[in-house]
Amino acid sequence: MKAALLVLFLSAPALAADLRPVTLADAVELALRTDPAMDAAYIDRDRTKWATLRTQLDRITLRVDGQLQELWNKVNIGGSTLGACSVGGFAFSAGPKTCASSGGMFTASADQSPSGGQGLFNLTAQLNVPLFSGFRVEATVKRAQKLEEAALVTIRRQRRDTALAAARSFWTVRRLELLLDVQRAQLLRLSDSEAVASGRVKAGLAPPIDRNRATVRRLQQAAQVLEYEGQIKETESQLGVALGLTGGFQLEGGYTFPPTIPATAEELVQTARHDRPEILVAQLRLDAARQSIRVTRANLYPQLAGVGLFQFGNNQFSIGTGARDVSSQANPFAGLSGSLTIGGSLNYNFFDMLTTYTTQRDAQYEAARLAADQRRVERVVDTDVVAAHAKVTRLFGKRVPLHDSLELARDNIKILEARYKSGDALIIELLDAQVELAAAEASLVDVESQLELAWIELRASMGEVPGRR
Repeated sequence: MKAALLVLFLSAPALAADLRPVTLADAVELALRTDPAMDAAYIDRDRTKWATLRTQLDRITLRVDGQLQELWNKVNIGGSTLGACSVGGFAFSAGPKTCASSGGMFTASADQSPSGGQGLFNLTAQLNVPLFSGFRVEATVKRAQKLEEAALVTIRRQRRDTALAAARSFWTVRRLELLLDVQRAQLLRLSDSEAVASGRVKAGLAPPIDRNRATVRRLQQAAQVLEYEGQIKETESQLGVALGLTGGFQLEGGYTFPPTIPATAEELVQTARHDRPEILVAQLRLDAARQSIRVTRANLYPQLAGVGLFQFGNNQFSIGTGARDVSSQANPFAGLSGSLTIGGSLNYNFFDMLTTYTTQRDAQYEAARLAADQRRVERVVDTDVVAAHAKVTRLFGKRVPLHDSLELARDNIKILEARYKSGDALIIELLDAQVELAAAEASLVDVESQLELAWIELRASMGEVPGRR
């Protein structure tokens, strides 16, 4: 049995050598490349860039349009008879009944349903320059710029959230691996105790129950080892899917937490308020909402704009009347001419059923809501830092007595092993001491793993991206 265990432990490193090593930095980098939330954040950034460009282009608007139409129509299909009526030397168009009632002479038209073609062509270049828009254009540009900055900071926040999630998954698996190492070491110690008990039983120095007790403890420990191995495979498969890893991999890396408790929570809170992207995003969105108030307030001011219009064609548009000329030519390129119109436009709204007022009030309420949301975000950040600091402090305090108890448990094992071999101690005392040693080792590993993750979470609560410098 002991030989089989040795083969198992010696073959484990050889199998691990064929696996891809993955550190915490590697896991974070893979998560940042494969997380769909990061792609969505980059898309939002690109959209806000184009939105900012669109608002900048509204300062001067130049539009060039071309229009070409060829139409054919036929009129008076199924209508009354058409013709000319002559009364006293005067001629006019009328129907036969109307002409008879007037005492005139009616002459029917040869084509009672005439048809014809109409060709229209126009090329237009229009320039609009808002000379004064009630600060609408300026506020719209500033609002778009604030939203673009918020999208850039949101990428920082999403990068931190993604990296923190990857770090938590990494240390969930890593903690199980470290606990598995403790259980494997305990299994080897129990195998040694079983071998010693078997030797003493064969020599007649101990009863057979000593060997049975040692075997029971070894089998129970073997089952515990298999349980940890199963948990590791389960969590590793989930981590592999999250990181996009298709082949086998082996997690690597030790503890990075400092030897002493970090600074006070108040100092860390001040750092977090400066570095956490959530607070900056909330502030930028509040600034954008305040610019929206200026946009809605622009309707209270007169609107002054310069207008320039150049046209070439036979279907020209009149800015003043809003109507177009109509060409009777069938050829769209016949009767072409050009025109240039330059002028200004001043508009002022005297009453719009309180639309501007209600829209402005709604924008003010939205800004007030975002101001309250900013205070909420600051409180959330403060809570994250204080809670993470308290957790790290608690685990630091718990680690000291566990470390001392582990040293005592190791010393007890040495004493009881020597006493049992000399026949001065019972096998049950040795086995209990080994269980105590395994429990002390597992407790210390568990606390240090929690402390490592708590330290990562504390740094992340201050705005740092885990696993990256």
